[in-house]
Amino acid sequence: MMKILMNKILVVVCVLFYSTLSFSQGLVENELSTNPSIISKYNQLKVSYKAASIYDTLRLGVKGILDDFSAEGPYPDTSLWLDNKVFINRDFAKAPITLGVATFEGLDYNGYPYDFTAGSTSSAVADFLTSKPIHLNNLLSDSIYLSFYYQPQGNGNAPEYPDSLVVQFKNGTLGWKNVWAKRGSTLTSNDSSWSLAMIPINDTAYLKDGFQFRFYNRATISGNTDHWNIDYVYLNKTRNINDTTFEDVTFVYNTPSLLNTYSAMPWKQYSASDMKLNYNTSIRNNHTVTKNGSFIYKIFNDLGVQVNTTYSGGSFNIDPFSSSGYMNYAAFTNPALNFTIPILTAASRYSIESTISSTPDNDRGNDTVRFVQDLTNYFSYDDGTAENSFGLSTLYAQLAEKFTLNIADSLQYIDIYFNPFLINSSIYSFNIHVWTDGGGVPGTAIYISALPDSPEYGMVMPNQFIRYKLDAPLYLNPGTFYVGFKQNTNQFLNVGVDKNTNTQSKIFYNVTGSWNASPFVGSLMLHPVFGSASEFTDISEERKSENIGVVYPNPASDQLFIDGFSDTQKISFTIFDLLGNVVIHNSVYDNFIDISNLGSGVYFIQMNDEENSSTLKFIKLK
Repeated sequence: MMKILMNKILVVVCVLFYSTLSFSQGLVENELSTNPSIISKYNQLKVSYKAASIYDTLRLGVKGILDDFSAEGPYPDTSLWLDNKVFINRDFAKAPITLGVATFEGLDYNGYPYDFTAGSTSSAVADFLTSKPIHLNNLLSDSIYLSFYYQPQGNGNAPEYPDSLVVQFKNGTLGWKNVWAKRGSTLTSNDSSWSLAMIPINDTAYLKDGFQFRFYNRATISGNTDHWNIDYVYLNKTRNINDTTFEDVTFVYNTPSLLNTYSAMPWKQYSASDMKLNYNTSIRNNHTVTKNGSFIYKIFNDLGVQVNTTYSGGSFNIDPFSSSGYMNYAAFTNPALNFTIPILTAASRYSIESTISSTPDNDRGNDTVRFVQDLTNYFSYDDGTAENSFGLSTLYAQLAEKFTLNIADSLQYIDIYFNPFLINSSIYSFNIHVWTDGGGVPGTAIYISALPDSPEYGMVMPNQFIRYKLDAPLYLNPGTFYVGFKQNTNQFLNVGVDKNTNTQSKIFYNVTGSWNASPFVGSLMLHPVFGSASEFTDISEERKSENIGVVYPNPASDQLFIDGFSDTQKISFTIFDLLGNVVIHNSVYDNFIDISNLGSGVYFIQMNDEENSSTLKFIKLK
């Protein structure tokens, strides 16, 4: 059993020896190739999203320019920033300074790599975060500082030594100039490794109107790797080198699930005993002095109506994080839930809104957190965002996850988030399995799909979950069961993993004939979906149609060949780029399509004949 450390040299080794099974047997933890959160948001916003205007100019004012990235992402705040390359999130940082960070990696604003074909040992300029122009005219040169916190790796992949995080300054006539840089490094075990950078703006050449600053990183631009997180970017006048503390009491993580075991569960399965008696928050005082604060929370139903009496934890002194760590006063950080979800008669959602208040406070944006509790038709342990993935490299290996039914119900679907890694695994197959409990591990297989399925990576459901329908509904009695698959390949069929929740004791794999629990922290992104057949008659989340055609080779350099249609002479096709732009539209004449004029990258091809339609993804090589 071996965990693959995703530094660039090992990735090259993986590529060279992939077909000869150089990977050790066992469960392997792999990095992500894309960012499903950004892909989902990009597809929602690609028509309506408007980038910030470069003609807007900022003034420092009293509070200066401050962004703690606590606003909803995944894109930066357009009132402050000009580009949308970095990922604004609450998942990739370890022990963040405030609620939310900006994460730099090797992905473009659409969630896909800048260049799928870039070498795995390469290091190139990737993400930018560029400020709007700023008025700095007539300010004193010894009083202006830009500060920010930075962290390599976090919950993601460590940037190697050739990778870096860089800060540049710009004046309209001088262009961009490097003023600060940091080489990549790896976090040690249980190390948050946040550092504060203080950069003076003391060159009078910058004390003009139209000054700008920007961050950029160097990374492998063929995947979601080489992560840097930054937090609490602050630019202001009347500062000095010792101005390193901030009057800010903040939440640092999202509110967790209100359920004891799951992040979501079917409404029919819910009982009052499934709800926590208390829930947890993480509160941090970033000042060097004790601050008095208050705490409340409210719970709302899916109509937005408050259903609890507003909880108040009163007021209490919050000691500095630098001396005492996170606050540990139970009335604030482990409050009792003063509401019990009633017996449900239909799918429901509840949201909890928690607020911390202190005066004065530099930033109110990080003082409120919300969580939506889903009680619809599926079980899940994860928070819906993948930071990593698990895979197996053994023929007929099995992967399973453990769940428990409170009452009998019918299993209809399995939702799985598959992550492509090194190769396109959609050409390989697996069979869905459901097992009984075998004394704490999967036991007898009570369901095996009649026909194999394959991983899919299209945006069929949010966060790239794909819905796999069972051959027939499987009626399960109350008790423990396991769902997963048996793969028909020795290639990785990677399933997304949430690293912010940990249910590794419920994840099992089998490569030698016996079951083992996962050795890695995280929650598998695999959801069993329950209900009567009538509830899914018009479901829009089910896969739209089966792709009957195939194109090969994939990746390809000059030509794509077509198979699977009865008469290729009647096929018309359209090729789209990742932005949805049509790059080729034509008919097929000789069973192949000329793609030699396309630039390298990822494309989608939609093929149609008189009766069928098929949409597939392919990679064009240089």
